Amino acid sequence: MATRKNANRQIPPPPDAGASAEELSAYFEEYPLEELEAAGYVHDLTRAEQKEMDELAAECQARVAIRKSGRTQLNLAMSVDQLDRFTRYASKKHIPPSTLAKAWILERLDQEAKEA
Repeated sequence: MATRKNANRQIPPPPDAGASAEELSAYFEEYPLEELEAAGYVHDLTRAEQKEMDELAAECQARVAIRKSGRTQLNLAMSVDQLDRFTRYASKKHIPPSTLAKAWILERLDQEAKEA
């Protein structure tokens, strides 16, 4: 029955290019792709748009490759409780746990360098 109700509802146009990430997220959570297609808001990319997307993808891949070069990874073992506490703290700060861990390690390295 919810499907029939959704089929008759008016769908506003998608947010414009100046919309915030929160506005875009809320819109696309509210209106599934099938409803947007039915409302006429979804179309295939033009050749120019496809070319632009391909160029953007290539640029992103190049940036990722540059960023990865000369880098390595550190894996840490923690107890479930420690990881849970750390993850909850990072969540309260609204940052990914990996970002918080890296920031803390780099801060400590800077501190150690000053004391040496």
